[in-house]
Amino acid sequence: MAAAGGTVSPREVARPLGRPAGRADLLLFAAVPSARTTRRRRSAEPPPVDGLVLSGLAELALGALTGWPYAIAIADPDRARSLGIRSRPRMRQWHLDLIALGGLTVLAGTAMPGLPGRVAWPLGVGAWTNAMAFGVLTAWPDLEDHPAYRAGVIGSFAATSTGFVGLAAEGVRRWRFGP
Repeated sequence: MAAAGGTVSPREVARPLGRPAGRADLLLFAAVPSARTTRRRRSAEPPPVDGLVLSGLAELALGALTGWPYAIAIADPDRARSLGIRSRPRMRQWHLDLIALGGLTVLAGTAMPGLPGRVAWPLGVGAWTNAMAFGVLTAWPDLEDHPAYRAGVIGSFAATSTGFVGLAAEGVRRWRFGP
């Protein structure tokens, strides 16, 4: 019934009505987009952004912003100290972890949209808490040996591990059984 290229001619629109195409049919045909033109149109609203992707984008943005204090820590250590930066290596680690884990979170949410909460929440929370653990050490490097800090880091690693292993398991599940 469709003409070459997936479009419908005015004659084919009028045929089901049992009469030849007239002026009104041509107007109707002009107003109703064909399947071919519908695919090309962009929606007025962008698709919603997955929460995990948004979390990763925010983490990436913070990672980019932490490059500024890191640059100060390299260029002017005295000024960095006055800003509260006590450990330049931890500053670098914080900066890089925010970027790496933020990027991985965006990648995970983009590659596998609609992840179940049992995967998305531990992944998102773990990515943030893992990176932020180094931010704390930027200002207070002596906290590294504190039991409360260590317990928090263990919880963060557990969440991140749960999230990434869950991501892999969900990928295998979708590969085997479909979405």
